[in-house]
Amino acid sequence: MNTGAIIHDLLDWIDNNLENRLDINTVSRRAGYSKWHLQRIFKEHTGYPLAEYIRAQKLQKSVERLTHSDEPILTVAIALGFDSQQSFNRSFKRQFGQAPGAWRRSVGSPETQQCCAARK
Repeated sequence: MNTGAIIHDLLDWIDNNLENRLDINTVSRRAGYSKWHLQRIFKEHTGYPLAEYIRAQKLQKSVERLTHSDEPILTVAIALGFDSQQSFNRSFKRQFGQAPGAWRRSVGSPETQQCCAARK
């Protein structure tokens, strides 16, 4: 299997395991590469650092959960592997420009729907 195919397989695996622990050791074991080599080839093939990609995917998944459920924000944060609601809020705000609670309250407004559609 070539490196591109391995990375593609790994991307699928990451996307299907966002609610599991996805630290560099776990992902590198899954890929069969050392963590240093994996990070290098991952960035070569995707343009993103591995940790940044995982965090962005987890945040996108959190948007879906916040939009389509009434789960408490802390539950969503913990389910997606964030250590605390505070770290989740900080990452969410950095990625989407507003806190998760504000995001949830604004869901359904035309601006939010345009924002979400633009990010997909």
